[in-house]
Amino acid sequence: MEQRATFDAVAPLYDEMRPGYPEAVFDDLVGIAGVGADSRLLEIGCGTGHATLALARRGFRIDCVDLGANMAALARTRLAAFQRVTIAVADFDHWNTDARYDLVYLATAYHWLNPATRVERIARLLAPAAWLAVWRNHQVRGEGISDQFFRAAQQIYAREAPALAAKFTGLIDPNEVAPAETEEWRASGLFAGLQTRVYLWSKDYTATEYVRVLDTHSDHRMLPADRRERLFDGLLRLAGEFGGTVTREHATILHMARKRT
Repeated sequence: MEQRATFDAVAPLYDEMRPGYPEAVFDDLVGIAGVGADSRLLEIGCGTGHATLALARRGFRIDCVDLGANMAALARTRLAAFQRVTIAVADFDHWNTDARYDLVYLATAYHWLNPATRVERIARLLAPAAWLAVWRNHQVRGEGISDQFFRAAQQIYAREAPALAAKFTGLIDPNEVAPAETEEWRASGLFAGLQTRVYLWSKDYTATEYVRVLDTHSDHRMLPADRRERLFDGLLRLAGEFGGTVTREHATILHMARKRT
């Protein structure tokens, strides 16, 4: 199974446990792009519809594309009351349409698209001077006991999931998150007016909730079942030693750019 396809197998868990995004993201998105009631939006990788709902409530016409049939089914249920929202099950890397959009956006999905074709494919779907927006949640450095838990957790990862432990280089500050998206857009020559906004927030989880969130992450889903179970058991015990609550500090980073005319 492709890593990006692992979410569909746990769609209900993903829908329940994945956090959404600060409302300010959507306020700024709409304000910067200047979209209104007559605008047409495209969401690539809508998942179960968390980001879609925030914009559907604002009355936009939204076409959505998602790879997973189970994810799309949950999104259709969430968005059933919004007649201006359509959801297609398709791989965007091979999906075609004659429509042109005033805003194309991706919430925690851009990195799953084919890097060799994604910029040009998205640009072709945008109307002249229309906007592209990409955002995702990054776990960042916090303070005190929160960081102590995540440092201690690396011992468990090193034992049960060494490949994941090797990827961990420590929690970083929000300003240390590399703006790979905007660098790619600038290099393409297809976009101008690049902007970045950062939104800081945190969320508390019980120990059980925390491992359930991890069970929706593709790199954890790809672990052999026995290793994943031992990893989660170890993290549950560790969280208990830290008072039974795990706090994750987040930076939601929004990148936007306007298509060149």
